[in-house]
Amino acid sequence: MPVFNTYPRLETLTGDEVLVLADSSGHQTVTATASQLAGAPAVSQPSGAFYQDKGARISRFADRVLIGDAAANPGLSDREAASKNEWLSQTMGATSIGPWALQDAQCASVAQFGNSAFVAASRTSDAKTAPDTLGFQPSTIGIASWGVADDTSAPTTTTAYAYYGEAWRLAGVNYQPTFVMELEAVNFGGLAIGQSTPYAPNVGGGVYGIQLGAGGGQTTGTADAAAGVVFVSNPNAWQVGIVFGATALSGTNGTDNGYASALSLARNHALEWHTPEVVSGVSGGNVGAFVRSTVTERSKGVRQDFVDNGILFSNIEGQTLFSVASAAAPNNTLQVQPGAGTQAAGLYVQSGENGSSNLGLFPEEGGQLQISSPVTNAAGTLPATVGGGFLHISVNGTDYRIPLMTPEQAGG
Repeated sequence: MPVFNTYPRLETLTGDEVLVLADSSGHQTVTATASQLAGAPAVSQPSGAFYQDKGARISRFADRVLIGDAAANPGLSDREAASKNEWLSQTMGATSIGPWALQDAQCASVAQFGNSAFVAASRTSDAKTAPDTLGFQPSTIGIASWGVADDTSAPTTTTAYAYYGEAWRLAGVNYQPTFVMELEAVNFGGLAIGQSTPYAPNVGGGVYGIQLGAGGGQTTGTADAAAGVVFVSNPNAWQVGIVFGATALSGTNGTDNGYASALSLARNHALEWHTPEVVSGVSGGNVGAFVRSTVTERSKGVRQDFVDNGILFSNIEGQTLFSVASAAAPNNTLQVQPGAGTQAAGLYVQSGENGSSNLGLFPEEGGQLQISSPVTNAAGTLPATVGGGFLHISVNGTDYRIPLMTPEQAGG
């Protein structure tokens, strides 16, 4: 071996170097280039260690790694020339944006058989015993990714993405749906003990589809994030923002009389509608309408239910307080309007074409109209004339007239 050390040492391998290999007996030999060896399947046994100074064997690739069909990409700086050999670049090359995916990939895996291009897995039982090897107990994470925005120049064209993905539906595909992402929560452990609420989320043992946190657990130096979920057009639009399948939520199948919570908010959380006004150079800065609850206790709560042909306003237990009935073809409508200054708040009838301008008050059979009003000159004598004319009224379908006397006639 000392004689080999007298030759000049190569800093790198080009793949053309010739090596002489022998079997374990030393009698059978074969020559092979370094590139041929690199293409041979490599199998290594686990060392049982994680850190190199503890005995782990670590493979390092300082440049790019192309796996599967991506290996056919020559990795050239000329994107057009580099994008003719593997199917992903060929497919992307037929679009207006072009084959950019592999052009800037440090590591790329393109499946050859319609299979999973990349699989990652981790389990908590291994994390429990990991301190013996790692020196700490890790978080069990299948895939972790960071997109770091550290370009402080302004203006800049750089944007950071921790994750980015596109799902393409090509022309003629009309049978199966296409998903950008599907996340399946699989619960083999039965229902969690307790209830996850806006005030106590993440009940122990619960299974959750997505959790969006802000701050990454940092203790200093961070601020509030702008929004949890944002829908945009780029350039196309979503036909619907969010859809809940009829059987997707526990409590109802969408056809029974059950109940399910599609959205849980804390007190003072609101649903807002913004106006297109421009405020400080930003469109939509003003809120034009919102719905929220300021209820502090369930016993003081109310609810609104849309039912067949009407709307019910009830207490939280479902006892109706007020209802609005619908009509198939309404011709006359009722308007509730507040007053200003000396103008009284009131109920106003708006009659449609060939409609009625009458306002009806209809107690149930045996009921009465009850009003509260000041009373003057009790047991006074009716005047001979009616200074204010007669008020028209219909009782049980019969027209009547109520005399209207001036304050002077009525004695004050």
